[in-house]
Amino acid sequence: MHPAVGALIARLREMRAVVASLDGDEYAASGVPGVTASIGSHVRHCLDHIAALERARATGRVDYDQRVRGTRVETNVEEAVTAIERACARLQTWPAVLAEPVEFAGQVAVASRPVAAGSTLGREVAFVLSHTIHHSAVVALLANRIGQAVPPRFGFAPATPVDARA
Repeated sequence: MHPAVGALIARLREMRAVVASLDGDEYAASGVPGVTASIGSHVRHCLDHIAALERARATGRVDYDQRVRGTRVETNVEEAVTAIERACARLQTWPAVLAEPVEFAGQVAVASRPVAAGSTLGREVAFVLSHTIHHSAVVALLANRIGQAVPPRFGFAPATPVDARA
C-alpha cells in the first residue's frame, strides 16, 4: 500500500471514531452561531474528495469540484460511518505505486474558466490526505465547541510538533 493511502485510511478511521461518538443533532448542526457548515458537511466534503480520487484512478482526470451537497452523509451519523468504512475498504485495494499521470481540472477563481494541470495519482492522494487533515481540524473545533472530546492529535498535520509551542 502506498504510504499516503495508508495515512489517509488512518485519518478516515480517526474521523469515523469521532463521528460515531456524536448524536445526530451534534453531527448535523454547526453549534456555532452564524456558521452553517456542520461536522457532517465537513465529513461529506472529505468523502467527496475520496470519490474524486476514485474517479481519477478510473478516468485519468481529477476534479474536486464535482460534489453532491445535501446527502444523508451530512445529516445521519450511521450513513457517515458506513460511507467512511466503505471508502477505507476501497482504498485498501489501491496499489503501492501511484505514479499514473492524471489531469487536474478545477475552478480556481469565481470569474474564471476552469484550469487544467498535470499531476500524478500519488500527488493527488497526498493532497486529499492534507485536505482531510485540514477538515479534521475544523471538525475538532466544532466537536470541542459542543463538549465532545477528540483524539489528541486529531486534525494535526504529521509535521506539526508534538509540543505545538515549539
